[in-house]
Amino acid sequence: MAYSPWIGNLKVNGRWGNYGTVKLLLDETTGGATAPQLNISIEIAAQGTAPEQFEVELFSNLNRRDFVKTHEPLADSGGPTSYWMPHRMAFQGNSFDNLVFGLTLPVEQCGAYRLTARYRATGSDTWWWHNDFPPWPDTPLQRDCAVVVSPHKAAKACLYEANALTVEALAGGSYENRSTLDDFLSTHDFDGFNPFQLTYITNDLGFNTLWLMPVFPNTQWRWDRQKWDWAPNDSPGSPYSSRDYWSINRWLADNAAADRALELLKILFKEASDVDLDVILDLAFNHAGRDVIYGAGAIDLGFCTMQEAENWIRQHRPSWCTRGTAFVDGHSVPYYREAAHSDFECAVWAPTDRLNEHIWDDANVDWFFGDYSALGPKPGRGTDYWGNPVTHWDPKGNAEDERDLFYTDLASDSDTEKLWQYFGYILPYWIEKSGGKLAGIRADFAQGLPNQLWEYIVNRTRKARWDFIFLAEVLDPDVIQYRLNRVFDVLTTKDHHLYRMNTVRMTDLFHSLEEESTLFGGEALVMHNGSSHDEVDNDNKWAMMARYAVTASMYGCPMVFMGQPLGLADKLPFRDSWANMYKAWTEHIPEREAVGRMYLKINQARAATPELREPNRYFLGLVGGGFHEEIFSVARWRGENGEKDAVTLVFVNLNVTGGNAGVFRLPEHIRLSGQYQARNLVADDAHRDLWPEPREAREIYDNGIYVVFTLPNEVQYLKLVPV
Repeated sequence: MAYSPWIGNLKVNGRWGNYGTVKLLLDETTGGATAPQLNISIEIAAQGTAPEQFEVELFSNLNRRDFVKTHEPLADSGGPTSYWMPHRMAFQGNSFDNLVFGLTLPVEQCGAYRLTARYRATGSDTWWWHNDFPPWPDTPLQRDCAVVVSPHKAAKACLYEANALTVEALAGGSYENRSTLDDFLSTHDFDGFNPFQLTYITNDLGFNTLWLMPVFPNTQWRWDRQKWDWAPNDSPGSPYSSRDYWSINRWLADNAAADRALELLKILFKEASDVDLDVILDLAFNHAGRDVIYGAGAIDLGFCTMQEAENWIRQHRPSWCTRGTAFVDGHSVPYYREAAHSDFECAVWAPTDRLNEHIWDDANVDWFFGDYSALGPKPGRGTDYWGNPVTHWDPKGNAEDERDLFYTDLASDSDTEKLWQYFGYILPYWIEKSGGKLAGIRADFAQGLPNQLWEYIVNRTRKARWDFIFLAEVLDPDVIQYRLNRVFDVLTTKDHHLYRMNTVRMTDLFHSLEEESTLFGGEALVMHNGSSHDEVDNDNKWAMMARYAVTASMYGCPMVFMGQPLGLADKLPFRDSWANMYKAWTEHIPEREAVGRMYLKINQARAATPELREPNRYFLGLVGGGFHEEIFSVARWRGENGEKDAVTLVFVNLNVTGGNAGVFRLPEHIRLSGQYQARNLVADDAHRDLWPEPREAREIYDNGIYVVFTLPNEVQYLKLVPV
């Protein structure tokens, strides 16, 4: 390679751009002065060369969401309908011996974007890319910077998760006693048993987003490891192994008809919209059931005829599936980097690239989205499907590989490109079917797709609805969490166990939240929860309310599972038994309404208090130093036109048996001036002054804030109100 000057030190909004991530919030309906901008700079080690000797360009798909393509040849970039655009950068000065070039770009559309930079000598046809050079010798090559522009409303989401087959199921625990979609409705509930409906979520608890567990038909088959053969999957089986991405599970209708289930879902979307409740659907794109069919979407795309819509994909297009395992000299040889050539070659279980780490016996199609560097098991020693020790090593990469390389050629009309188009059409299809009201997804095992495909799905979907929200379930180590943060609006916390522990302490929460901020950046939205369909709950409903108060006071998205406000102690198994909540709804549960009112007050306070939904935070220590380990304590504030700040101080008693008290110091970089009163936003009377007299700002700094709890699990959101 001929010598050329090094290009690097990419910075975006003052942060390092090499494999960096910038996360922004945007309301496309307002734009103008409130819209964010990107300030980008890059350096060239010119060794005395004049800046006029270089042409420097930023290369990005920023704001090109509506021109999204599965791939675009470099020669096609830069046109009126191109997905990727070059932007000329101007010389800005010198940084030591390097030339600095920069530009500012407006951010106009929500989407998942990337950017890099390139230069060429004036008059030359040869471009040198930021990605051609390492940041310093003997290190990996530099990579793109990700820019995730999320809908502004994502920071306001408070999620309530529900299983439509379980939430209002009658006693008995059987198919006949299941709940159905009409049980969510106020005007179409047919069984006369109606303790739960959409207005319970909004009016009684104050949540603004309903997360529905999967509503697609689930596979009818499951791999029986004991018999080493196929077995029925109807008790009720996992909804995370879909049979058809394009219809609604007939079990969700009172008459067990798919058309009726779709009609009820549309009514649900309509009623939810009427009460300002967003609805997001849960789905798994990494894997599907053995009997997954083409479905209606494949007809729309021209991938099959109407007569072929019910055909099993593994039989009629096995190249969309991952090749399974061969046996050579008594050892298993995984082919997770290859597509299958026949039904017989398709992998028996998913995910095929994680060996025994995650194995789902009813997920019997592993989609082959192409070969990429992050495909494969994590490095190190582990076990195979049968428990035999193996060493995981793959020269092309592994689950923790950060090179962000995609090896497969997405040539036009290739099988891989068609599969990308198939999955890119699912969400626009359901947005249209919902009358434009489907508001987002929770993506199960989101790390099972390459980031490049997620970028395509995000931008393809946002053409249909710009404020669609993408929430990712990520199960794995930090590098994998970080990789998914580069395309998703919201990530799930790894530390959900902390938010259901009776013994959790302030230091535990502090370290967890600070580690998340260090990993993702302070502007990243993280969903914090204690319970879910995967997590065992805590039957102390007051303790779970208090831990929810912690999550609701932080930047991100607080979430509960449907049994949490009722004090249910388990996750309500959804795969191997027909669960129900009948007893929880019908038996006398002391203080159930009081607990519900606290959730409502917390959510109302969050909705009405902007600083609780913004990134600024300072964890409060005692006047004498250190944390009070049994009191969660944080200051939340926002700047007020360069003058005094709007401030809310959050204190949550983590003690499940008794009271607590402490005096907490407020840092002076939170700007107070004049006099203040304190009011508890979650008290029965949120307008009552708590202090006998207003206090001067200087006196608050000097003497601190005295907080006393008389009850276990008590919550105080103290708003400092200027007098």
